[in-house]
Amino acid sequence: MKKMITVDEQLIQREMDFWNVPGLSVSIVKEGQEPYTKSFGWRDKENQQKVTDTTLFGIASCSKAMTSAVIAMLVAEGKLDYDVPVTTYIPDFALMDEEASKNTTLRDMLCHRTGLGGHDAIWPVPKTLKEFAQAFPYLQPSAPFRSLTQYSNIIYAVIGYAAEAVTGQTWTELMHHYLFDPLGMTQTNCQAKSMTDSDNFAHPYQVLDGVLTKLPVWDVDSVAPAASVNCTAIDMCKWLNFLIRKGRTAEGISLIPEDIFETMITKQVEYDDCLGPDKSLYPTDGYAMGWKTGEYRGKAMRRHTGKIEGYSTIQAFLPEDGVGISVMMNLHSPTVAIMHTVLYSIIDSLLELPAIDWTWKFRDDKKPTAEDYKDCHIDVFHSVYPDAIPNTMPPKKLMEGYKAHAYEGTYFNAGYGPLTIIAQKDQLYMEYRDMSLPLEPYWSGNFMINNVKEDILTLSIPLTFICDENQKSIGLKARFEPLVDDIVFLKK
Repeated sequence: MKKMITVDEQLIQREMDFWNVPGLSVSIVKEGQEPYTKSFGWRDKENQQKVTDTTLFGIASCSKAMTSAVIAMLVAEGKLDYDVPVTTYIPDFALMDEEASKNTTLRDMLCHRTGLGGHDAIWPVPKTLKEFAQAFPYLQPSAPFRSLTQYSNIIYAVIGYAAEAVTGQTWTELMHHYLFDPLGMTQTNCQAKSMTDSDNFAHPYQVLDGVLTKLPVWDVDSVAPAASVNCTAIDMCKWLNFLIRKGRTAEGISLIPEDIFETMITKQVEYDDCLGPDKSLYPTDGYAMGWKTGEYRGKAMRRHTGKIEGYSTIQAFLPEDGVGISVMMNLHSPTVAIMHTVLYSIIDSLLELPAIDWTWKFRDDKKPTAEDYKDCHIDVFHSVYPDAIPNTMPPKKLMEGYKAHAYEGTYFNAGYGPLTIIAQKDQLYMEYRDMSLPLEPYWSGNFMINNVKEDILTLSIPLTFICDENQKSIGLKARFEPLVDDIVFLKK
């Protein structure tokens, strides 16, 4: 009889209560032992519906490792190659950087070294992966090709497009055909609608101004290969077992040859990151293909976090020790420590390492405040204009420059698409993507926009109208991407 995995469930519940986490699921596998799953709390707190081991959670960027696994299978079949230009498979692929356009490979994309980072403002949009990639020639790179590792959700969308091109199947079909079905992950899906159509999914939550608030499910299908998988605790065990078996199913069938599996999880580039909220604890040494590489207390570990609107996940496996762990929760916060406290405590127990009280490594006993949940906001505006104070011009002068209705209209950028400015009385609003946000005037023609949503972050950004000699608006520029120049939109 296989040995059972034991977990300090009181620690998990105590940390959930402290951090105001509505629901959480843990999955653990260890070679030679029975898989462990345990679920806590509420999938719908208002309606008192409990999380179970078959409750779906959005795993966000943990999807990248699954996308990477499918690519590895296509490499094994000879349909793809890590090291030939991706234009071999998708001839219409192009980037603004000519060298990158000609030479970018799947290896470059999988380890984030194309030079194109960020630009998360361009999604979500109702486009296919092929349509989404048509924006890329118009997006300014933030580093020279292969010079720097820059995390990129949008590049992972193109990885999925390449897989679609060589198979004739959609990315969703590929994920089921190559991964979910062979592993028996019958509850897992990779579309927002598939999750919300389920009768057992965890509703997303975020702490806003100190109050736990239910959010709508965010449809990220336009970057699906980067972030759209929804999984359960039971199915996560099947995925983790596949990893510790080095690409083999429970029946011993090899889906990824061992040499390709090793390539997939081996460091490809330097990557500056950490394995927890405290950067002094277990920094990573690089990025593989959908995995961050590093060590935990001298043990080789591969891991990735996943964070999206209302969900946070961490998955990790220790390839030399035959251990895999996942923690999924329906709370939005990039650095709330509970995932790392739980992960590290479980590893210590499984490997019988000297105990560390991880709770007190990441927090004291003071209850978290609203500020503790504001780690996902970036004030780009004041980094550009550090001395700016709103409405500093005399009111008459300010309103002369304001002329709200003169700014109305639709503006267009080939990479970012259409952006509409509307006026309601003297208040301007930006309508872009799935957002409608007010413009706060600072001085003539210059505004700040708060709460611009980009991936897990909200930004405060500057927006400036471009006017002709008659003070008629002919365009605007906005700092949607902090690492490059202002994005210029011309009035249609």
